[in-house]
Amino acid sequence: MSSRFEKTIAAFLLSLLFTALLATLASPVSPAWAQAAHDHQEPVTITLWGGWGHFRETTLLKVIEAFEAAHPHIRVELQEFGGDMEGLQVRLIGGVAPDIYMVRAESMPLFVAQGWAQDLTELYERDIVLEDYLPAWGSVLFNGRFYGVPAEGGGYREDAMFVNRDLFAQAGMVPPGPNIQDALTFAEWLETARRLTIDRDGDGAPEQWGTHFRTTRWYFFLPSNGVSVFTADHKDTLIDTPEAIEVLDILQEIHNHYSAPDTYMFENQGNVATNIYWRSRVSAGAPENIQDKFDWSVAPMPRGKAGSVGLTKMNPFVINPRTEHLEEAWAFLRFFLSEAGQKINADDDRAVLLKSVALNPEYIYLDRPPYDLTPFVAGEAVDVMLQFEPAGVQRPQAVSDALASLWRNEIPAETAARLMADAWRAALRGGE
Repeated sequence: MSSRFEKTIAAFLLSLLFTALLATLASPVSPAWAQAAHDHQEPVTITLWGGWGHFRETTLLKVIEAFEAAHPHIRVELQEFGGDMEGLQVRLIGGVAPDIYMVRAESMPLFVAQGWAQDLTELYERDIVLEDYLPAWGSVLFNGRFYGVPAEGGGYREDAMFVNRDLFAQAGMVPPGPNIQDALTFAEWLETARRLTIDRDGDGAPEQWGTHFRTTRWYFFLPSNGVSVFTADHKDTLIDTPEAIEVLDILQEIHNHYSAPDTYMFENQGNVATNIYWRSRVSAGAPENIQDKFDWSVAPMPRGKAGSVGLTKMNPFVINPRTEHLEEAWAFLRFFLSEAGQKINADDDRAVLLKSVALNPEYIYLDRPPYDLTPFVAGEAVDVMLQFEPAGVQRPQAVSDALASLWRNEIPAETAARLMADAWRAALRGGE
């Protein structure tokens, strides 16, 4: 057999082999074989950290259980470590952070600037219909790009006025209702707080308080007067505008005369007529502490020049840019935003954004206090990110000092606003 013939036969056999290989690759895979291969593939484990309190201890576990049942090839491993955002940053710098982690909304500008949040824009465009959700993307949307999924917090409108209906009834007063048009004006809130603050023995320590708000959450009242702490481009502050000063002035008067000294007196003592609380107290805290001590409901945030305007605040889940399991991590976040995931949250009285769930009467109208959750899902809202400094700008000490002096009634609102504005403008110039 000649060498030339052998070469020809070899070339022919090689051609046949190549043709057979192409036919195999082109032919459809047996569905049974594909399913068997899928069933036998090793599960992928993704690691997750984050969430706080009732959300992490209860709701998140339910979501993970349902997700794993729907995705048997993916396992979610919860991680534990301390230090909150600082501890997470240490792990990111050290290259040992989990695949998914929750970031506090106010820290997101830093995480995006440092490259600690995976850009999910293409995945959003592929899998998410934004119009299906209440607009609460501010904590994950930067320069037109998506860097996380809103997951935990107050939802579309985080805060509302919790109302002790019994104290209103005892005073012969009608409590504010749940609809947006029922919101008390700032002046009405002040007058209601004055009337319902009662010092029965005249010792200067009221036995009953008209209201309460946390001074650390003062900026939640600004949107109702048509203003935020910063401009939309974060190039300037609006804190020294007449609208902002008016809000600070009312808050100062309420705080120094009619506001209970502790946030949780409303629940525990039942001697506070109204309390500005965040949405998550509905799911955990208020029902357990109040029980049957008194009847209670919720009303919208006080209204000002712009009406009753809420503040959107959601802490997002973020994917680690170093993850080796991007699609699996995204599958979990997509499940969280799905109807199944959102219903799990809503069943736990958590705030959700998917309209088909968030606006479902089943989850708005309750047969128990607070009866009607309309104040959290209706009306206008402004994103909380306009109240926080941009990435690279730390809150000046002069701002904190001015606020402290305001709450101690040492300086008027106008002076406090001017001091804060000067400090913030200097910090913004330095951060450019």
